Amino acid sequence: MFLAVRHYLFLLIFMATSVCVRADKPMVFSIMSGGTVAQILIPILTSAYAELGLEVEFKYYPASRGVKLADAGMFDGETFRGMDFITAESNLLPVMVAIAEVEWWVYSKNINFKVQGYKSLAPYHVSSRRGILAADNMLKHARKKQMLNTFEQTLLMLDAGRVDLAILPAEISLVLLKKMPLDIYPLKPAIRVDNLYHFVHKKHEALIPKITRILKRMKKNGEMKSLFNRINDPH
Repeated sequence: MFLAVRHYLFLLIFMATSVCVRADKPMVFSIMSGGTVAQILIPILTSAYAELGLEVEFKYYPASRGVKLADAGMFDGETFRGMDFITAESNLLPVMVAIAEVEWWVYSKNINFKVQGYKSLAPYHVSSRRGILAADNMLKHARKKQMLNTFEQTLLMLDAGRVDLAILPAEISLVLLKKMPLDIYPLKPAIRVDNLYHFVHKKHEALIPKITRILKRMKKNGEMKSLFNRINDPH
């Protein structure tokens, strides 16, 4: 009886200590490098976790490497992704509140047509950024694909006439073309629209209901949109 009680007390002390350690250490999330979406979503997630008394940090990695490290438990989760990469074996669990919507635009230099899904890519040599599953899935339908390290490179390749089309998220393209005006233009409508979600490693599954409630409230009362607008238009 004494041993059982002592064992129970030990477990309570261990659990309490674990909670303290967790609260003292920031949660670390991998995040895709080289994009403007990150600048928008970091403040949203920082604010949400702060309500739980948790600090967060974000580590930038190339798209495919970051999610692999997060899935392996090297980090506490992935800042944002679409649902494409999730499999039954994944250790990353989605927080089912869409924190951003991404429209994928097809850019052209001297070709005009109405975009009618992925089949529209069939006759063309198309570029996009490597390491993004959504881009890979779209470019499977192109005659030839060219995967590059950055979205900036995809636009420059198109402007130089080395590919027929380039595919990238609308928000990113608008930011890039504001910095480097090029003689290219988007075809309509968007070829794809993705919702982005925050993912946590399964070791933090207990956090999901709490962070879900906070993000739902932030979305409903306009906090999420306010943070989004502040980053997009700081003036």
